[in-house]
Amino acid sequence: MLAPSGATVPAPLRRLTREQYHRSVLALFPSHGWSDTPALRFPADETAGPFLTNVRQPVAPLQVDLYATAAQDLAARATATPTDVNRLVEGCNRFRGDEFCGTTALHQLARRAWRRALDDGERTALTALYRQGASGGGGLAGGLALGLEAILSSPSFLYLVEPGEPVGNGRLRLTGFGLATRLSFFLWNQGPDDVLLDAAERGELDTPDGVAAQAWRMLKDERATAQLGRFHLEWLGLGGLDTLEKDSRRYPFFTQATREALKAETLAFVDTVIRRSDGRLETLLSASFTLAQEPSLRVYGIDPPTRFTPGLPVGLDPTQRAGLLTQPAWLAAQANPSTTSPVHRGLFVVTNLLCLPLGSPPPGVDITPIGVDPTGQKTRRQLVEQHTSDPACAGCHRLIDPIGLVFERYDAVGAWRTTDLDDGQLIDTRVTVTTGSDLDGPVDDPVTLVKKIAKSPRVHDCATRQWYRFAFGRQETAEDEVELEKLSARFQASGGNVPDLLVALVTSDAFRTRLP
Repeated sequence: MLAPSGATVPAPLRRLTREQYHRSVLALFPSHGWSDTPALRFPADETAGPFLTNVRQPVAPLQVDLYATAAQDLAARATATPTDVNRLVEGCNRFRGDEFCGTTALHQLARRAWRRALDDGERTALTALYRQGASGGGGLAGGLALGLEAILSSPSFLYLVEPGEPVGNGRLRLTGFGLATRLSFFLWNQGPDDVLLDAAERGELDTPDGVAAQAWRMLKDERATAQLGRFHLEWLGLGGLDTLEKDSRRYPFFTQATREALKAETLAFVDTVIRRSDGRLETLLSASFTLAQEPSLRVYGIDPPTRFTPGLPVGLDPTQRAGLLTQPAWLAAQANPSTTSPVHRGLFVVTNLLCLPLGSPPPGVDITPIGVDPTGQKTRRQLVEQHTSDPACAGCHRLIDPIGLVFERYDAVGAWRTTDLDDGQLIDTRVTVTTGSDLDGPVDDPVTLVKKIAKSPRVHDCATRQWYRFAFGRQETAEDEVELEKLSARFQASGGNVPDLLVALVTSDAFRTRLP
């Protein structure tokens, strides 16, 4: 367990993202069998670095209307038929009457939706709403619908409210319910289950050991799978993979089924390594196996009938493949529709894996994707290397381009190649990396670079920082550096074990406290 640092850091009030709203609603009505919610109609979420969050923009009137309409729609759907109503009051002793069963169901749902215990005033208000909805022929369904509408349109549901208690020096220690909210949205991306709420109510989250026990339980739960996958999809820049377009003439096999298979491969690989294997960042970034689905195996050149069993690991050529950065999902996402993009691939490594800050391109600089030299005299590599001849571009491109050029062994969909399809030239991936980090030096091929990345202390420090940003939904500030240094040291000492890092993070002072 980490020794307390005493660090208390900013904690802006966050509004649910579209996915958090969606998953929370499904968790509130599990027996209704829903797969869709109104969340897809909401405006796009903000971002903090590569991660989705809503902390900066005020809520516009249109968003308020969308929330109100969504609450009405969900309440109506949840009470549409007698069967639906029975699902809400299941287990209630009907001999106690509709009002008892209806208000009991509303109080229980509000506790889960608002992620805390209700006070007497709230119970009274929900009871009054039930009676209003039930009167005039609405009955049990009408009372439940009006109460549900109020529950789902409340700020207590729409915002990640994290109540705290003063502990001196202007700090607040999160209450058990506040910590349950923060913990569940970090590890599950939805509200707490009854087990976590009960633990909060019993005071079991008042100590780091109690928080750790719940965190380990939650990481073993299947609900952690989606959240671990979400972190890696956002960290790897795969948010647009579902709609990624490729040149249909050059890559006719790159269909919606292929996109889904590439995404599923990454998610299955992450879950296997983190929850079912050694859990190490180095394994994520260097393992020479995958869990590909059949539509994406063409990219690897694998013949499914002879070498593929769905759901089981597939061994890959270790001279060509090593971890997430050599999987087609990332390689395709960091490329253009018909050609590769050394700039995008190099930029990702520099910013997302090394956490090196880079500014925006200078005004007026041509950022058109590099194509083919119309004269036929220059290779794609030579065209890329021209960036460093422009003083306005050289500073950043000296960091970015050599790394991106190493990945030229993979085409625009991630298939291994030795020659460029456009100019017919042999691909030269020998570079000298100069980033001011422990990656610097000569590199001959992508697997060599990736294995350096996998072992890099700088990359482990950056991964710690990325998980921290993901947990808090914001960029770090100067107040965070004390805690980040401790977490990074713990991560290194564990051999880069990701679950150990996550438990260390949720038991840290930064996670368990906040500023007013």
